[in-house]
Amino acid sequence: MMSGLKNLRVALFIATLAFPIGAMAQSGRAQEHIASGIEAYRAENYAQALSDFEAAVAVDPDNAEAHFLLARVLFDTPLRDEGRAGDEIERARDLDPENLQYMVAELQQLRTDTWNFFQEIQRTNKRLSLARDILERDPDNGFAHEEFGAYFIRDYWYYRNAIAFPTLDVQSRGLSEPDDQDTNAILDGGVSPELEGAGSDVPGEVTADVSDFFADVPDLVEFVGSSALGVTDRFNIETIRSQGANVLALQGRADRAYERALFHLETASANDPRRRSVYDHLTRLYALAEDWDKAIDVATQMLVYFPDDEAMWRYIGLANHRLGRGDAAETSFREAMEIMDPESRSVFQDISLLLPPEELSAYEETPDQVASQFWTSKDPRYLTPYNERKIEHYARLTYADLMYKSDDLNLRGWETQRGKIHVRYGVPRSDVTITGGFQQIVEAFSTRAKGIERQGFDRAAFERPPEEMNANRFNIWDYGDFRFVFEDPIANGEFRLYSPPADLFAVVGGGAVERMDYEIIARNTFRDTPEQYDYSPPGRQIGLPYLVTSFKGVDGNTDLFVHYGIPVADNFDPLTNDVVNVTVQTGAFLISEDRDILAERRRTLYGLRSPQIELFAETQLWTDTQAMEARPGTHEISVEFETVGGGTSAVQRRSIEVPDFSGNDLALSSLMLAYHVEDTDATSVSGQIVRDGLAIKPAPWSVFHHEQPVYLFFEIYNLRQSGVRTDYQVEAQLRPKDTSTGIARIARGIFGGGERGVSTEYPVQGDSRDDSQYVILDAAEQEPGFYTLTLKITDRVSGRSVEETTDLYLE
Repeated sequence: MMSGLKNLRVALFIATLAFPIGAMAQSGRAQEHIASGIEAYRAENYAQALSDFEAAVAVDPDNAEAHFLLARVLFDTPLRDEGRAGDEIERARDLDPENLQYMVAELQQLRTDTWNFFQEIQRTNKRLSLARDILERDPDNGFAHEEFGAYFIRDYWYYRNAIAFPTLDVQSRGLSEPDDQDTNAILDGGVSPELEGAGSDVPGEVTADVSDFFADVPDLVEFVGSSALGVTDRFNIETIRSQGANVLALQGRADRAYERALFHLETASANDPRRRSVYDHLTRLYALAEDWDKAIDVATQMLVYFPDDEAMWRYIGLANHRLGRGDAAETSFREAMEIMDPESRSVFQDISLLLPPEELSAYEETPDQVASQFWTSKDPRYLTPYNERKIEHYARLTYADLMYKSDDLNLRGWETQRGKIHVRYGVPRSDVTITGGFQQIVEAFSTRAKGIERQGFDRAAFERPPEEMNANRFNIWDYGDFRFVFEDPIANGEFRLYSPPADLFAVVGGGAVERMDYEIIARNTFRDTPEQYDYSPPGRQIGLPYLVTSFKGVDGNTDLFVHYGIPVADNFDPLTNDVVNVTVQTGAFLISEDRDILAERRRTLYGLRSPQIELFAETQLWTDTQAMEARPGTHEISVEFETVGGGTSAVQRRSIEVPDFSGNDLALSSLMLAYHVEDTDATSVSGQIVRDGLAIKPAPWSVFHHEQPVYLFFEIYNLRQSGVRTDYQVEAQLRPKDTSTGIARIARGIFGGGERGVSTEYPVQGDSRDDSQYVILDAAEQEPGFYTLTLKITDRVSGRSVEETTDLYLE
């Protein structure tokens, strides 16, 4: 980027020399110095160029071109001296006031920032006046159109979705808008709509941005500052409004500012498509308006002229992300990461802002490992080839850099307070800006002495005309569970977290004022909630029933089976149709307690076979099973499903405890509920599990029809042998679930009752210490309802027994 910027400056400088030198009225010695300076500049020998142009000015003080070239060296090179550059370009303008080239150069120099609010207003007025003069001479001048475009973007940002209270200007999303042309006319700042062409959509004199002054200000201050409005509510706009404050919408001005910004920036881009900064302005404008399709159009045009610009790829990634195109966003951000400078790449890779304090030390020791585990734990859908939470992080960084950078402080957007909070928490639910005399209302207490000043705070300010009032602005971001309040004390756009003045702590009490101190509130919020992300999956969301069963594996591992069911449309008849014509992606994922993905099973199914569909009273499910291995311990299972195209999706997650079957004691596997079990010689059967010579069609949930047999598959481990034979008893009972408690349960145990149900019992002899069996329970005579299934195994050789239970529902 720096190399490209340097080349741009060289090209711009050399372009300024296109006028015939011989046409300039200057002495021969000045001509020699100028020619030498040009050659030195081309060779990037800026010190020599500076010396030559200074010599030319000394020889011929009235040579406008010499002053102009000296100004460019002092402004565009590492020898930058803005003060001297400004003096030199002013002198060149004085000597040749109609020179368009000098006008553009001065306009560029006037774009540097200032710390003084009123000086910035004066400089803004001068830039706008100069840009207007340029357009009168050159209606297609890109520099001038860009200046007006940037100005109207600021105006749009300030007034978009805006409202105003008496003495307060407020902008907020989702608030009412009155049809008040008079109000909008007052706020328009002297625009001359009758001007056409280059002169139209050009603002007039810019004044300090303060609100209209109302005669009833003292009453409003008394109302808001009274005990009726608690300390903690002083930034609650809805509370203030509910207590009688008038609300006026200012959307009209924002709409006009948007159209004017768009006109000027599109004109600048059309006339000079290589003007790089115009693309930033256009992207910012469309991002503010949330017109992401237009933002992509801008980036696409940018791709033609700046194919290696990493910001362009980030802009495309941001727009695609906001449009829900996760795969395209991931590709764009990956392209940006590959070509961005190491410093920027490290920002995108760093997650320290998102971690709780107790994990920071581990992150410092093993950043790659902790980052990998963090992103795994935050990934809302393992089924997609990209991590939605990580893409959201990249999008937040890009948006923060686009919106919240500070030229005055030389900070990237993600380095400012608002930028960092946006990276942590994203777009707030409510974004409100208040201007005018709101600081006096916030900090007004009956026990506080009059005349106290803080950044212009003064009760007498209410008696001064609005142009003399302090212009502090407050920006309130509400995330629902917490809120942040920023202030802009000198109205230069450099927002910071609001902290009350010191005297309030003494007058009102530290505990009360601390509830208004957003420096403290922010630190506490960062500690308790370092980041926040609410994922909204695409398409229609459905429930995805699933069960997990565990069996003894090899080498100390445990075999896991994840049985799941995909809902099928009610109008599909599996008896007359062979397949559901839909393409779906499914996945089952095993996540360790350390947040590593241990196993993943993905499938793309081109149609769902009817033999795998089970019918139920209110739905029908296409059933399937995924197998995996795991070490014993606490894990998480995620079962996911999505139709190709994203029309329907589901994500179900559950923590599971994987049992350890490696011991020597009598043990029983999970109880695998099934709709059918039969002997088989096959090694695999579609939609079924083949284990120990049995083909099993597992149930994805514990639901059976009451006239349907209940199959139960299980395995027994570590049976004692008598000689080489084992001998054990199987007892299976299906009883109505006992929902009684206390005395009722005791009475039932004493006097009997509740004998409904079904059971089976039989002995088994074998020659292996580990064995597998299945039971069929006929529930045809049972009433619909909840039941408890109990399986008990008694080893008749050792006398030991083991028991497992599970609940199910009979329709």
